[in-house]
Amino acid sequence: MLTVRRIAAFLFVGVCFLSIPTARAEDLIDAHDGMVRYKLSNMRVTKGITGDEIAFDYRRTREGTGHARIAARTDHGESRILGMPISIEATGTIRLRDMFARSRRILNHGNDDFGIEFYFVVDVSPEFGPGGRFLVSNSVVHGKMNTKVQSRPPNDAELEALEKQRKSKLPPENVPAGYVRGTNETPLVPGAPILFGSIGEWKPAIVVGAASSQFARVLPEDSKAIRTVKRKDWIAVSNETLRKMESDPSQFSIDIRTLPDGNVVLDDDMRTLDLAMSLLKGTPLLREKHGKLEDVYFISSDNVSVRVLVRNGQNPKVEFVPVNKLAIRQRTLADQETETAREAFAANVSDYESKLRSKGSGSGGMSSAGGLSSSSTSATSTSAPTPPVVSKTPEPKRQWSDKSGRFKIDAKLVKQEGGKVFLLRDDSRTIEVPVAKLSDTDQEYLRGLASVDDSPFNNVVDSAIGSGSLDYSRSLQPVTTVGDLRWGAKSVAISPENRFLLIGRKAASASLCDLKTGKILVDSGRMDHMGDIGVCGFTPDGQRMLLGGYKGLFEVYQLGANGKLELEGQYPIHEKDITSLAFSRDGRFVLSGDAAKVARYWNVQSGEIVATIDGFSGKVKATRINPAGNELMATDGKTLKWFSVDQSSVTSELQVGRSHASGQAASFSPDGGLLAVGDGYKIDLWDLRKRQQLPTLEGNEINWSMTFAPDNRHLFSGGNGVIYVWDCERQMKVQKNTVGKSFYVQTLAVSPDGSYVTSPSDHSSVVVLGAE
Repeated sequence: MLTVRRIAAFLFVGVCFLSIPTARAEDLIDAHDGMVRYKLSNMRVTKGITGDEIAFDYRRTREGTGHARIAARTDHGESRILGMPISIEATGTIRLRDMFARSRRILNHGNDDFGIEFYFVVDVSPEFGPGGRFLVSNSVVHGKMNTKVQSRPPNDAELEALEKQRKSKLPPENVPAGYVRGTNETPLVPGAPILFGSIGEWKPAIVVGAASSQFARVLPEDSKAIRTVKRKDWIAVSNETLRKMESDPSQFSIDIRTLPDGNVVLDDDMRTLDLAMSLLKGTPLLREKHGKLEDVYFISSDNVSVRVLVRNGQNPKVEFVPVNKLAIRQRTLADQETETAREAFAANVSDYESKLRSKGSGSGGMSSAGGLSSSSTSATSTSAPTPPVVSKTPEPKRQWSDKSGRFKIDAKLVKQEGGKVFLLRDDSRTIEVPVAKLSDTDQEYLRGLASVDDSPFNNVVDSAIGSGSLDYSRSLQPVTTVGDLRWGAKSVAISPENRFLLIGRKAASASLCDLKTGKILVDSGRMDHMGDIGVCGFTPDGQRMLLGGYKGLFEVYQLGANGKLELEGQYPIHEKDITSLAFSRDGRFVLSGDAAKVARYWNVQSGEIVATIDGFSGKVKATRINPAGNELMATDGKTLKWFSVDQSSVTSELQVGRSHASGQAASFSPDGGLLAVGDGYKIDLWDLRKRQQLPTLEGNEINWSMTFAPDNRHLFSGGNGVIYVWDCERQMKVQKNTVGKSFYVQTLAVSPDGSYVTSPSDHSSVVVLGAE
């Protein structure tokens, strides 16, 4: 039998059931007389290759109030339904597929004696009373159950709440003497007194304004929350007020303050938040949500939103809140100057930050955080990969010369080691030079260069395409395929040294695989706190792995040489779906973009946001950080923006496309010299150093994804089941690789040395191709 810690899951089109101990079945309430009712029948099971297909029929036996939903339970508790909701009509069939039958049998030591019970419920909100879940059907069972779903009669409080809910949907039957019922044509002036219908009664209020020709905004006398009500039938106006509004409407006025587009009236000591305010960490703020003001605590801000700590319940969390949704009390603002307040404010967030630090440094935190869990049972830590040549942020650029004085180079010092210096050139290549060959001063500009072949500054040690020469004119060859990826891939990445393949999936999950064999080393299972994994990647040194989800959350993992993962941090960087990801050269920072038209530059180890780029007209499609780490680039496919980290501002913009159509991809070349932007069936190329448009790459279909090869010349793009390779110097397509059919390649990645390319090959597989 399945224990309370074990998991069973079922699939219905886009729905997954996760059996977890939650509310008890006795919490169900008998259906009220006025509620809808259903009959479930004909439970059946069909054996299949991928598992048991479970189905049962239903039909509506009584019309009534409420929207029914399917619920399920085992002997150990109720099952929470995850994924897309099932639409329940008058009649129909519910079909489910037992995806994890084999896993369940293993967990239960080969015992198939497992049962799950299905039934329909109607949820009643607690708006008018205790609320609750009402059982509106019989139940059907798959397998063997030792218990049966139970319900109880509604108590007096629940019956009263149901009656209030019924009345709330109907305007009061009669109007008081001297009043007339409102129509869509009834004149309403801000400040005029009226009555509005509420749970079968008339309540006094004043008019705030007209929401539309059919609705009005009113402020009840006993509330600070503005309500929007129907004009017709739900408003009553006295004959005297009507005469005054028609004869002299100026005699009415209203003096209230709210947040922009808000519905809660602010007190006299409250003011809207201003980003120019200098606030201490932990400063109490007020956020409007669901018609109420709730306490939140300031952490940081950028030019778009404010990062706050929300303490609603036992699990405080960090959220990004638009500045126009926040207010602050005048006395709180005045307290910013006092040392006592500084300590008190810091205490508001100190425990949460301590928790984050302990979670990042502790081991075994992945499961509790819902992150990736390694299949390895070893608890031994693995040694970190060998650091790369670029071991720190380069020093300022200067001119170097050799001892003969014939050669010179403008470069940045990376480090000195083993009698050699490592210099970073303008083309983002790192070279090594024996110290003995450098001039004594290295400060004079030398002129009169002789043969370039004799220069000691030609020993490139980080060639963009590795030690060999890659011929992208030849077809890519299949290396391996990772299959049976439920719901398919949404993002892919290849680690440095071509060890690992990372796949972010549409089912709020991710897989870490061996690149050459396709073997899944780690599989996360459902990560509903993340949502679909829209971006993923490895830091340039290969020591960390990042996942970015639909809900705007990033997870950072330390990556061992054998694929062992350790959760290092969870950071709510964005408000919406994360759409792009770029690393700094040293792997310390990330520039990521989202569907909310914002790009953020942040610290990988702390989650601290350093800069924000906003003002785009569409989702951010591509981002880049220059090697020095002081200039950022981001584009939505229409506008390209350059952002100076030193100046904390956008320094330049360039129109690079006609629109920000969501089906069009964009990509920066690794050296930052080129930008490719999809435009219908063609790809526009831009020389970013000259800020000039280059000849267009002409195609015959939309390019749903694209990424440059490390050689800064070749471009990969994804079409309908194909990967194209373009030569940007010759402005031509050099090859077409068919990886599947009847699906769009909406994500692809190339290895750091350019020798491997990966993308989905159908709706549930990912293919790895090799270049020669």
